[in-house]
Amino acid sequence: MKNADLLILGGSAAGLAAANAAYARFPKKKINIIRNVDYTVVPCGIPYIYGYLDNVEKDKIPDQGFLNKGMEITIGEVVDIDRTNKIVTLADGEQIQYEKLVFGLGSSPKFPPVEGTALKNVYPIKKDPVYLQQIYDALNAPDVKDVVVIGGGFIGVEMAEQIKLRGDYNVSLVEALPHCLMMTCEEFAGTRAEAELQTMGVNIMTNTMVKAINGADKVESVALSSGETLKADMVILGIGCGPNTDLAKKIGLDVDPKCGVKVDEYMCTSDPSIYSCGDCCTKFSAIDGTPSEARLASVAVLEGIIAGSNIFGNLRKHQGVVGSFCTKVGGVSIASAGLTEKQAQDKGMDYYTGSITAADRHPGALPGCTPNMEMKLLFEKGTDLAIGGHVAGGMQAGDMVNVIAVAIQNHLTADQIVASQFATHPLLTGSPLVYHVLWAAENAIVNRSK
Repeated sequence: MKNADLLILGGSAAGLAAANAAYARFPKKKINIIRNVDYTVVPCGIPYIYGYLDNVEKDKIPDQGFLNKGMEITIGEVVDIDRTNKIVTLADGEQIQYEKLVFGLGSSPKFPPVEGTALKNVYPIKKDPVYLQQIYDALNAPDVKDVVVIGGGFIGVEMAEQIKLRGDYNVSLVEALPHCLMMTCEEFAGTRAEAELQTMGVNIMTNTMVKAINGADKVESVALSSGETLKADMVILGIGCGPNTDLAKKIGLDVDPKCGVKVDEYMCTSDPSIYSCGDCCTKFSAIDGTPSEARLASVAVLEGIIAGSNIFGNLRKHQGVVGSFCTKVGGVSIASAGLTEKQAQDKGMDYYTGSITAADRHPGALPGCTPNMEMKLLFEKGTDLAIGGHVAGGMQAGDMVNVIAVAIQNHLTADQIVASQFATHPLLTGSPLVYHVLWAAENAIVNRSK
């Protein structure tokens, strides 16, 4: 029987981050990573397989860096765990004994509650390279011309863009909410994303529900709540994901059916020898401490680092999830962190906002300038704490939202943000006279006193 000081179940973002963090602090420990796929894909790179990359294997996280550190990678499916004797059993009968265990088993895609999701050429997005190759091959089939993407979140928007860039496809994007990206972004960001997609020729259908996916053996059409029917040779499902908890429930760990394997602030489960991180475990908001369902690679890596650091002695506490997102659609970069106005309203929070629209270079005549970079910041009344921020414009949006995320997690007020120092350069940022984070916060302070 093999043995490991640390056995990690799951070889994607959370598991790999846990392995690296554990190795950094405990380099003499024997680490074994078990995964059920041939190789690990870059999760956030999946949509770009079908456009920019045009190849599944180009979206690959190499194993060699982990092997060079003396880690072992085992390909297999874990079917049972004997917690008393600390033995993991794989589907092929192999057993591995562990001292400590990390659950990083990720999530599985959600399906809409309609008929037809089991038809051929209906594809949710999974992190399995063999499965992703099947989508690639299906897109290359000569009879696939009409593609319907269900779900206007980040994955849906990115998939619609990349498939349209791939070739002469008729792409429709169906979203139940009034605008794309509204689960995480303010309306102004969603409308800019929609405009970019429409310019590319994507058919955007918002405020629209899917009633059924139709076909005999293979998908042929999608019926909508509007009464319209879309021809469909392929359907992409991008409506979110849920935590993988079957194994955790089977071995008796405490599990929240909706939110995942229950963990404490150190990422420890109800078994002191087992930690969990990433999409499969529970999370809480850094803003108000309520449960969070933010399942992102960035969150998974953060939690993997905390779990890996703590596995042989608690060193770090989870400070909560901010929920930072960014994407690029056509020529517009979009990013958000924390709450939208609707989310703040739904929570019953009293808040105020500040906005600014300005160029992201100075002077604006410089090459690559986006003249209308928009930012909105949200602050809680009474405490003045930053609770949300949203950006739409040029390439700087991703770094700007990271500043906002740090401000939220570290409980900065509007006045503290205005009093902070920011580096600026003509080719890299907006002018210090209109630096977006600073002046959106200052405009919020002005609005606060009105």
